[in-house]
Parts: sequence; C-alpha cells; structure tokens
Amino acid sequence: RRPDALGGAAARVLACRGGTRDRDLVLGALREAVRGEGPDATTLWTLVDGAGRLGIVCAAPVLRHIYRETASSHLRGRAARALAATDPSFPAGFAVECLWDCEETTREIAARHAETGDTRVVDRLRRLAADPAEEAEVQTAVRSRIGPEGTAV
Repeated sequence: RRPDALGGAAARVLACRGGTRDRDLVLGALREAVRGEGPDATTLWTLVDGAGRLGIVCAAPVLRHIYRETASSHLRGRAARALAATDPSFPAGFAVECLWDCEETTREIAARHAETGDTRVVDRLRRLAADPAEEAEVQTAVRSRIGPEGTAV
C-alpha cells in the first residue's frame, strides 16, 4: 500500500510468493505501475506473472491493455499467459491473435487455448503443425489440439 519504491518492491515479492489474500495488493500495484510508468515498465513483468499465478480475474482488463500497448514481445507473452489464467474470453479473443505472435512461447500458449470453432484458428493450427521451422513446443501444443487428419480435437 506504500506509494514508494519499497512498496513497489513489496508488491513484486507478493506477486512472486504471495497467496490469495495478497491479490488486491498485487492488482493495485499492477494498476499503479501501468498508470505511473506505462505499459512498457520493467516492473510489470513480475506483476503480470503474479496476476496470472494468483488467478486475479479482475486484472484481465489491465492485462489486455498491457498486451495491446506494450512494445515488448516478451511482456506481451507474459500478458498472454496471465490472460489464459484469468480471462474467460481469452480462448475466443486474444488467444486467436496470439497464434500469429512473433514469440514462440506466446504461440504455444495460444495453441493450447484458442477455440477451434473459428476456421482461422484451425487453419493456423494446421500451418503451425506443418511448418518445419516452427519450435517443437509449439508443434507439440498444436498436435495436442488437432488430430492426425488435421481436424480440431
């Protein structure tokens, strides 16, 4: 609850090690960091991870904002991971967009979560599965979602 550097550090410790009772403090620090430092602040990395780890559902709007506004592909991937854990609309929303991300870890998250009712998703999963240059983790995630004939599971 402290608005100084020590309070920020404490919030990041809670994001890493805290329990469910610390959700409000981590959420407050996440919001404050976005407001005060912007969507590219390095302090966001730990807070975004903590929001996902603690399953802070009401953090989803802030996480979506970070995903859309950050210039960091790594922070975008962390936001996607946190959204997968907190946002019920992730499979039909940001997960679809994440299938085209430049970071393989973000594509892997998307491959595990994207709803396959959308033909764009199924087509993209097929392309990722057939791409010989795609990372093994992404292909494993894709293959867990589509059958041998390329149909969605």
